[in-house]
Amino acid sequence: MTKKVMLKNYRKSILLAVIFMAVLFFVFPSAAFAEDIQSSKIFTGSMKLLEDVGRALIIAAPIAGVPIIAYFWFRRGAADEMDQKGWNKRIVVALISVLGVELTGVIISVVMYYYV
Repeated sequence: MTKKVMLKNYRKSILLAVIFMAVLFFVFPSAAFAEDIQSSKIFTGSMKLLEDVGRALIIAAPIAGVPIIAYFWFRRGAADEMDQKGWNKRIVVALISVLGVELTGVIISVVMYYYV
């Protein structure tokens, strides 16, 4: 995509988010304008959503990563010497990605534990 198309898509996304928030505030004013922020439905719902995202990342990362790494390992075993280097890099990238997603899930879960 060109920069012009990407910028146009970015602007559309921002406009859509602003319209969504405006509709949310007008349709559900009690949820948006509670007495305090901790008792608002938006805040409590967002906290629950983040907790669930943290748990889901912790569970989904190994489930998705192990088959991918196994596939790369299988392909590495069937490759010649030159191709093995490429598959080794893919295995390392996949391992680092799985660990990164796991760490992100753990950080989200720990932070949410202290706020709840």
